[in-house]
Amino acid sequence: MSLSTHKLNVSYTQQQVIHSLDLKLPAAKVSVLIGSNGCGKSTLLRAMARLLRPQSGTVILDGMDIHASSTAQVARRLAILPQIPVAPEGISVRQLVSLGRFPYQSWLRQWSAEDERQVDEALRLTGTDALQHRPVDALSGGQRQRVWIAMTLAQATDTLLLDEPTTYLDLAHQVEVLELLRDLNQTHGKTIVMVLHDLNLASRYADHLVAVHDGRVYAQGAPGDIMTEALVNKVFNLQCRIIEDPFFRSPLCIPFPGALHADA
Repeated sequence: MSLSTHKLNVSYTQQQVIHSLDLKLPAAKVSVLIGSNGCGKSTLLRAMARLLRPQSGTVILDGMDIHASSTAQVARRLAILPQIPVAPEGISVRQLVSLGRFPYQSWLRQWSAEDERQVDEALRLTGTDALQHRPVDALSGGQRQRVWIAMTLAQATDTLLLDEPTTYLDLAHQVEVLELLRDLNQTHGKTIVMVLHDLNLASRYADHLVAVHDGRVYAQGAPGDIMTEALVNKVFNLQCRIIEDPFFRSPLCIPFPGALHADA
């Protein structure tokens, strides 16, 4: 499944955030959007998920303008997990995951054996099947994030968009969630597009890295090709050294003490 933008312009709260942005994301790969706070990466992700309508330009999903399709049609092909999802009070894990089947429901098509199978599979893939009868608000942060990912998997889409899926998680749970996403990509061929803040985790888990700066794509490509000291200096206004991670062979960013510029 291909996802791209062409001359995309997006405003948020009456301020233009994305400027004539062209982007083509590789299918069946893990793409990570990086950039400083306010650069437009989350806005871009929301626009690609059809949650924000652009002023001009297009988001193209499998060769078609995403706004030419109905919400249900898009939701059967692309799932998004927002940055801070909120579950209804008292809902169980299985009930929440079952909400992922909403795009397939209508007055002509009620809950089916296929819906049940997809929910079971989503729970199994995320290792949350043992939690399915527990209330979501009783879970740990890492468990909750796995359950939300299970809900997106229940949509049975080829593409998953995730806005900062490791927010508020400790390092162990961040790695756990990212390992799950990488497995979904490598074992099940899912196209993963996510926003991450941690440059070293982004470099470790991304096949394709997209650096967003001032609402435009500053650079994109394999982490080893584009993650340079010059890029970090420009995009994050930060002095650093980039070395090779001795274990994962990915770029490793080491900031200098007092590395922020005086005018930051």
